[in-house]
Amino acid sequence: MTLDTRIFVLDQIDPQEVFQHCRELLGCTDSHRWTDETWSANSGHWTLSNTPGQGLPAWLMLFYRPGTPLRTSEQAAEHDEGICNLPDCSWYDEEAGACDGSDHLPACWLTVSFDTAYGYSDERGYGCGDLHAELVARLGQWLDARGIRWSWQNEFTGEIHASYERLLDLASGGFEASAWFRTTVLPAIEARTARP
Repeated sequence: MTLDTRIFVLDQIDPQEVFQHCRELLGCTDSHRWTDETWSANSGHWTLSNTPGQGLPAWLMLFYRPGTPLRTSEQAAEHDEGICNLPDCSWYDEEAGACDGSDHLPACWLTVSFDTAYGYSDERGYGCGDLHAELVARLGQWLDARGIRWSWQNEFTGEIHASYERLLDLASGGFEASAWFRTTVLPAIEARTARP
């Protein structure tokens, strides 16, 4: 299981520039491989992505459309599974009511994804949530210095936050995920592999 934290870059900026800065945040060198390829030829969506399995603290992916926003305001308002956080926001749930658009992903120029295993820990004692909180804050500072607006999504709650709002929740959520991994998942794996 992994923690996938998304940062939505709301204003126009060069995707390559953001991607290269994120690679620096992860400690990438020229030896760390990456790709720039289309993931949906019909929609014109592209992904800049570090190749996974290179020993980096997070798998970095950046989603964009060349020369145009990844998601316009009109697209963000549509009831579409690719835009809404809910599996199908167009259906009506008696308890939740009809979709009011609050669970839709925001209009943005591009989306950055940091994806890290729940069991991650580093020499500083950081778990996956701590790492992601740091990455979001450092990317946010870099974007702020350029006058670029941004928001981020807490995968644990699905909530989207403006700027640094509720970033501490990510660290505590990462701690809970890490504890769950160590106390529930790891013992189950070890018990299975210990069987003859």
